[in-house]
Amino acid sequence: MLLPRLLITALAASLLCPAPVTAHHSRAGFALDRTVEMKATITRVRWSNPHVFFEGLVTGANGRRQAWVFEGHSISGMVRAGWSRDTVKAGDQITLHLNLHRDSAKYFALVDNVVLASGQRLFAVGVAPAVAGAAPPRTTPSTDFSGNWRYRFPGTPEQIRQRVLLGASAPSADGPYTPRAAAQIKAYRESDNPTYRCLPISLPSLLMTVYEYKWVRHADRIEIIKEQYLDVDRTIWLDGRQRPVGYKPNHLGFSTGSFEADGTLVVDTTGFNAQPWGNGSGIDSSNQKRVVERYRLINDGLGLELRYTVEDAVYLTRPVEASGTFTKSLDANFAQQPKCDLKAARQHIVFEGR
Repeated sequence: MLLPRLLITALAASLLCPAPVTAHHSRAGFALDRTVEMKATITRVRWSNPHVFFEGLVTGANGRRQAWVFEGHSISGMVRAGWSRDTVKAGDQITLHLNLHRDSAKYFALVDNVVLASGQRLFAVGVAPAVAGAAPPRTTPSTDFSGNWRYRFPGTPEQIRQRVLLGASAPSADGPYTPRAAAQIKAYRESDNPTYRCLPISLPSLLMTVYEYKWVRHADRIEIIKEQYLDVDRTIWLDGRQRPVGYKPNHLGFSTGSFEADGTLVVDTTGFNAQPWGNGSGIDSSNQKRVVERYRLINDGLGLELRYTVEDAVYLTRPVEASGTFTKSLDANFAQQPKCDLKAARQHIVFEGR
């Protein structure tokens, strides 16, 4: 049975994919359906993880200058859209197209796109229009699971943008919960999200999120590197080894993999430590958690199918299943990431009062 909203994923593709809470906060406080133009003199750029922020002065209709805070994308998202740390600097005068906070008394806005003094337009969380007649880059199929993969979201680019930005609210009250998990759901507060404290995310939350995955295949193992996030690179051992002596349980656990006759990769992960929200939005996990993933190449190596099962007797009365698919991306390395900035992770709480 599938458990709606249990797992922290990027968004609900169907009943087979639980409703999402991404590793960033919900942008429901912004008017995502309306863009406003504003000119600002930038006073500070915070090239920070998990989100980039700009501070600037805006001259109002009364001639007074007001300090504003503008929230951008992640560093990975900004770099993908053509930004660098030095694209906008303190002292620059730029034109911003913004999704304003719904509370007009709060000088806080989400950056859709900006126009630089040179006339160049760069998108932040907005979706750049498609270039007419442009041919998509050729993607190399995978034959052994290696390469870059991106979780496949349903809908148009704008629909995906809005759904990812909105995320999800509290976890569903329905599900195979133990009394301990049910009590946590009843006491749910979004501000308790461990990512707001720069804590790493665990499996199964890590399995289907925003940003890409880079699979590197070796003779004895597969390494999975996650774009944007630190402390979540995984190793799946293929040589039958057991947990080493002195192994210390952690948020990623110890993963072993084997192949079935049809080429399906089965990954069995145990050895977790207890984690806040380790089973998903609002639900912790215990050291009894076990995650079994089944990966299969589809679409002639241009797609990857995932089905997985989560067990945790402390919080779930029975196993929970979910699934999703990925599409092959251009093989490339990811932007270098700084450590999570605690102020950036909690900046929205200052304005939203949670």
